[in-house]
Amino acid sequence: MIKRVEINYRGIFQKSLAKKIGSDIVIIASRMGRVGMSNGRYSDAPERNGIPCKYFAFITHDLAEEELEAEAGAKLDIDECDLSVVLDDTMCKGVEPWGWHGIRPINEKVSNGSTLLVVSKHDHAELLDFVGSKTFDWKLATYDGEPSLAGLWVNKDDLTHERTLGAIAAADPDIIGIEAVEKYLNEKNPKEPHRAQAARKAYDEVLEKTKAIKPGMGVKWQHQVPVLPKWKEFNEGSAVPAVKRGFKLGPLGQQRNPQFQRGTTKTQRPVVRFDLCTKCTLCWLECPDECFDPTDDGLYDIAYSYCVGCGKCADICPVKECIVMVDELQFENDASPWTAYKKDRGAYADWAEKKKSKGRYIHPYITGRGLEYVKGEVVPLDGKRGSSRR
Repeated sequence: MIKRVEINYRGIFQKSLAKKIGSDIVIIASRMGRVGMSNGRYSDAPERNGIPCKYFAFITHDLAEEELEAEAGAKLDIDECDLSVVLDDTMCKGVEPWGWHGIRPINEKVSNGSTLLVVSKHDHAELLDFVGSKTFDWKLATYDGEPSLAGLWVNKDDLTHERTLGAIAAADPDIIGIEAVEKYLNEKNPKEPHRAQAARKAYDEVLEKTKAIKPGMGVKWQHQVPVLPKWKEFNEGSAVPAVKRGFKLGPLGQQRNPQFQRGTTKTQRPVVRFDLCTKCTLCWLECPDECFDPTDDGLYDIAYSYCVGCGKCADICPVKECIVMVDELQFENDASPWTAYKKDRGAYADWAEKKKSKGRYIHPYITGRGLEYVKGEVVPLDGKRGSSRR
């Protein structure tokens, strides 16, 4: 028997965290007399910031190490898993890793009776608004928390690592047990008992917050998964067509590559109050992914399918409350905000204020504290304009 675990994380931002979880699963399992191995997949270059990536852990009760490696170590990906861990709940909207063509449901590899384990402040119903449905029974489990950006160069010690180990023990004790997790953490950190306590707390949370998901629950997956040609289908003289370029500025008129849309890499998205915009052009000039499209009335629409949620536009905008970064899980699609604004300015302003009031989070300068919720100012339609944010 082999227990297969996949750890879904965002490239660079969570690599160290995912790697630590994967390796500790193996160490703890080995202390329980089991055999394990762990490996990762890509996410080692800055241009992959935010791209969904995976670490794997494989645990067996009855195979030798050589046999486990022969069975589980030869593939870039796995066909199915017993436990899928999600370190950023916005990936529930779908993932498109750089080497994995097409937007896929986060639970694609979850097998019959297996578990999707998500660190999130959202409840099961909210997550199921995005997660793809299955034809069989599976389980959805959550434990409280927000994305921990413990990446290659920054370590945010907010106990997500320890809590995830405890959560895994609750989701599937055949992988690791909670007593072994606590013993390992206490031995590793003898002067920091709060680490093992955090693991136990997450363990108890998952036991209480695991929901049986029946066939058909979730959403029907709307994203088409492209079928890549087989090697034998390539003919002599085959050529890759050049990327089409345009020169007219306007909605969808920037010179972007339509085959390189990184919208699935963001945990937050900018919400814009067009009526507060002074048309300073800074968002359009500074956006590293050319997401802002000039419109005929001098405003700037946003192509969310290209937006990576970097927050540069919100940081550079000189008008208070004009551009605010909010939780990506509040949005069901990438529809044009400018189109909605032109249709009904008042309704759009109300919509924008509702989104901003519910999902406004920032990353504090001091690490180890997770995200901070910041309460903003409610601005009526055509309200304050040009007030400095600094």
